[in-house]
Amino acid sequence: MFEFICGGGLGLQPSLSASLAREGDLMLAAVLDDLLELPHVEVSFARDARLALPQLRFAGQQKRAARACWRSPGAPPAEAFAREISSSDAVWPIAPETGGELERAARAVLDAHRMLLGSQPRAIAVAGSKSATAQRLQEKGIAVVPCFLPGEVWPAIDGPWVVKPDDGAGGLRSSVFETRELAARAVAGATGKGEAKLVAQPWIEGDAMSLCALASPHAVVALSVNRQHLRIEPSELQLQAIEVNCEPVDAQLARLTQQVAEAIPGLRGYFGIDFVRGPSGPVVIEVNPRLTTSYAGLRAALGWNVAQWVLADAAGEPLPPSPATPRRTVTLKLNGEAIG
Repeated sequence: MFEFICGGGLGLQPSLSASLAREGDLMLAAVLDDLLELPHVEVSFARDARLALPQLRFAGQQKRAARACWRSPGAPPAEAFAREISSSDAVWPIAPETGGELERAARAVLDAHRMLLGSQPRAIAVAGSKSATAQRLQEKGIAVVPCFLPGEVWPAIDGPWVVKPDDGAGGLRSSVFETRELAARAVAGATGKGEAKLVAQPWIEGDAMSLCALASPHAVVALSVNRQHLRIEPSELQLQAIEVNCEPVDAQLARLTQQVAEAIPGLRGYFGIDFVRGPSGPVVIEVNPRLTTSYAGLRAALGWNVAQWVLADAAGEPLPPSPATPRRTVTLKLNGEAIG
C-alpha cells in the first residue's frame, strides 16, 4: 500500500498538512482493515516517519498485522517506492493526480512487472486533467461541467465561476469568484506568473454528490451514492463531511457510471465520480481514477469488503457476490469519525 501523503510522498517537505494527513489516514486505515481480513494476503504500507501508525478500526479482531515501511524525512520518495515495489507482488497506489504523481506511481508498478491495483496510466492521464476529462465526456455525450482554458473564448454565463488547477485533487486551490470577469482576471494573472495551469468552470447550482464505483473488463458497478457537504473558503472548496450511501443507486446513476467507464478506457478497480445533481439531472464535475475518501465509509454502509473485489478483479477472477446485508448511511467527518 502506498498512500502518498502519509507514506512519505512529501518527505522532502519540511512539514505535513494535518488535514491532508487525516484524510490520507482515513483511507489508508479503511483499506488496511479490509486487506487484513483476507486470507493469504500479506500487507505492507509506506509510512512517513514523522507520523504515528494509523488507527485501524478492527485491529483487535485481526489475527495479522500490516508491516510498516518507514520513510525518513529527506529520503528520495521515488527510490523508496522502487524498493517497496520490488518486494511486493501487487501495489495499490493512493496518490493525487497533481503533478502527475498518481500516473508516475502506476507506471512504476507496471514497469517493475508487478500487479497494479488501480487504474491504468492512460486512464489516469485523462481523468487527472479537468480539461481533458470535460472534453472526453462531452465527446461521448455525457453531461459535464464545461471547462475553459486561458486564451479560449469563455461564454457569457452569469453567476459565480470556479478557478482550479487543471490537475488538482479535491478542492485544494479551488477559488470561487462572483463573476466570469473576476475569474478570467485570476487565471490571466496566474498564467502571467508562470504558475500551474488553471482552468475555469461556471458554478452549477445543485446538490454536491459523488459515486463510489468499481470497474473491471467485464462489469462496472456503482457501489454507493454520497452527498458532499462543502464550505467555500477563500482559497479552496473545503470538504466538511460525506454522507456515504445516502440513497440507493438508481438506474440513471448506474447508467452514468457505465458511460464514464466506457468513455475513459483503463479505469480499473475502485474509482469515484463527483457530480452536481441539478434540475435536469446529474452533471459530472470530475472523475477520480483512484481511491476517494468515501471508501472509508463503505464497509459500515454496505457491509462489503470492497478490497476483496479489487484484488479479485486484478487477479482476473470474477467479482465476489454482494452479501445480502442491510444498508445504512454513514457520515464521515473530516476528523475521521464515522457516525450515523
